[in-house]
Amino acid sequence: MRLLGTALLRGLILLVLALALPAAAQTDDPRRAELRAGIASARAEATRLQGEFKGLLGVRDRAEGLIAEAKALRQEAEADRTRLQGQLAEIGRAAVPDAVGAEKRQAETELAQAEARLRQDGQALRAAEDLLNAVTEMRRSLFARRLLAVSPSPLSPGFWGELLDRAVPQVGDRLAELGKRVDENALDEDILGVVVLLLLALILYGISRAVGRRLARRWRRFTARAGIGPRRAAAVHALIDLGIAVAPVPAAIALLILLDDSLDFSPGSPDSLAVRVVGSAAGVLLGNGILRAMVAPRDPAVRLLAVDDGAARIVHRTGTAMLLVYAANLVFAEFTVTAHFAVVISEAATILAVLACCGLLAGALVRLAHAEPPDETPDMPAAAPAGMLGALAPLAWAVTVSAAACVLLGFTALGGFLIGRFIVTGVLVALGWIVLICVDTLPVGADDVVRSPRLAKLCRTFTIRPGTLALASIVVSGLLHALVVGAMAFVVIGPWNLAYGELNPFQDAFLGTTVADLRGWLGAAGLALLTFGAGVLATRLATGWLDRRFLPHTRLDAGARYSVITVVGYGGLALTLVTSLGQLGVNPQSLTVIAGALSVGIGFGLQSIVSNFVSGLIVLAERPVRVGDLVTVKGEEGRVKKISVRSTLIATSDRTDLVVPNTDLITSIVRNKTLTDDSLRLRVPLILDKETDIEVLHEILLKVAERHPNVAQSPAPTALLMRIGEHGLEYEVRCFLIDLAAGDATRSELNAVWLTLFRRAGIKLGGPPPA
Repeated sequence: MRLLGTALLRGLILLVLALALPAAAQTDDPRRAELRAGIASARAEATRLQGEFKGLLGVRDRAEGLIAEAKALRQEAEADRTRLQGQLAEIGRAAVPDAVGAEKRQAETELAQAEARLRQDGQALRAAEDLLNAVTEMRRSLFARRLLAVSPSPLSPGFWGELLDRAVPQVGDRLAELGKRVDENALDEDILGVVVLLLLALILYGISRAVGRRLARRWRRFTARAGIGPRRAAAVHALIDLGIAVAPVPAAIALLILLDDSLDFSPGSPDSLAVRVVGSAAGVLLGNGILRAMVAPRDPAVRLLAVDDGAARIVHRTGTAMLLVYAANLVFAEFTVTAHFAVVISEAATILAVLACCGLLAGALVRLAHAEPPDETPDMPAAAPAGMLGALAPLAWAVTVSAAACVLLGFTALGGFLIGRFIVTGVLVALGWIVLICVDTLPVGADDVVRSPRLAKLCRTFTIRPGTLALASIVVSGLLHALVVGAMAFVVIGPWNLAYGELNPFQDAFLGTTVADLRGWLGAAGLALLTFGAGVLATRLATGWLDRRFLPHTRLDAGARYSVITVVGYGGLALTLVTSLGQLGVNPQSLTVIAGALSVGIGFGLQSIVSNFVSGLIVLAERPVRVGDLVTVKGEEGRVKKISVRSTLIATSDRTDLVVPNTDLITSIVRNKTLTDDSLRLRVPLILDKETDIEVLHEILLKVAERHPNVAQSPAPTALLMRIGEHGLEYEVRCFLIDLAAGDATRSELNAVWLTLFRRAGIKLGGPPPA
């Protein structure tokens, strides 16, 4: 009976727990209730604002906050579950189970509640993520609809009829209504504030220009006295120009906020128009400053683009004119919203702006195509090649033709988008190029450190060598170079939706596109190809930087540098291949299984290839043979030109290339004449008549050898009598060469001079008598 009573009691407890779990699951703390309410409210707001781009931006930010809150709650629930599971495990190991029965049941109840909270948090997290995905899709759809919206074509009579018969006659009435609204709302002070703001911004710009010109003149005199190179001087001058262009922008924004602390950025409001005017003016000033710093139309000595004065003026004037047209169109578009003009007026203004920009760009491209190449003068730093303009010309023509065709066919928004993105991207690319040039001037050599008093003092303070400081500057420059390139890539692709309210290109590049979205659009194969191409490009950039910038400043010889570059290159390609196969769904562990399955076939059919591959890795690691060594392999002598993982390329003296499998370099005898000593001893045997005067002979042999420009003075050449034979005296002249590649030519020149002097001195050659 006691056992039956205990069983009934346990069953009753389990039944109570089963009935209590749903109630516990529904009895949430205020944070979870607030989270569910926030998700529901954001979902309703997204449905209501699905036609407003800026409203969806706000919903997106809310969704991201809800996702972060859901993740935090789930982490707390997981921590509680882990704690309770550990507590139950300790209770289970107790010596007296009956004494801890109540504590165990309490822990089980709390564990069940924690698991219920964890399930709820997971559902809330999935709901918030679904909300974010839905908002992102709404924004993409809205962006596509606005971009591909069809409007009346300017080639159709209906467009001009609507513009001239309906829209233009209403302009006077709309302006009158705008004047009434200004009087009713007492907006005269706001308009006066905008005017004052623009005047102050222009005054600040003038002051910064004057200060910048003075700084530029002082910098020019300083560089002349200090002997600073033209490239570094041009980079600093470009930074001064950029500072002149950027300085008025934050000052104008600060003044705008100070003049009106209750700004209204809603479309059509006076504040929104004021912001558009100030932003457009700031954009024009900034773009003009970037172009001026890039091409320096009046000063070739600080020009960062290797073009002549005419091409520099064309680039600067055309870019500035396009910026003015584009900014004026943005301001007028905002004004049409404020004045409630007909939509066709804004479309007509956009058409005129796009066609004007296309005309300016086409004219500039034609003039640049017929421009003569610049004269190579020592005053021009030539930081960027002139061929860069020619390489960008096809892209510029494509944008010009496409934008003009779009507006003529009725896709006005698409045409404006293309020309606007081209202008913004061009200015940003020019800015990035200037920054990269400035970053490239940061590295200093060991000699520069020794000559500079400040750098030398820095080395003495931190007890570092000048070469170490030079290498550190190169590494810092490389890291900054990579950061600038990555940042500019995001900046260039980020402003695709800038015209629709997005001000942070890093946060939402390409409208929230993820890797999963790319896989859905391109497919697994397309994404794998894209990954492979990006990996190959990154590998080549890394190896190029090592080869040209970093390794030449180290103590490694040419062979060691080549080995490092080869290993890095093959390692990058292997990593790229594994990553690309991972995009196709291939697990790296499965590659090991496949390799094991093919090991038998490799052992029989590909044995020599695998052997050469392994031998190549050994050669690159042990470096018994290096690039540039003079070697003899199986009777063939030449200089090592290239070492790959399968074979080694050796250039012989008769200008032929010898391809040697790497296995021969490991398994056979290789004579490396320059492995431990770069000097090469030349041996020239001679057979002279027995009656030769030895003293005269020695003087001729040694003087000719010592005066030859390719013979080293230390160790000095020697002439040795090797053998007195029946056919004459066998001599051997030994000397060390400076240029190892000119060994045969040196031998020939020495023999020719000796033969001439022997004839003058009456010295006869020996040898066996003719048969």
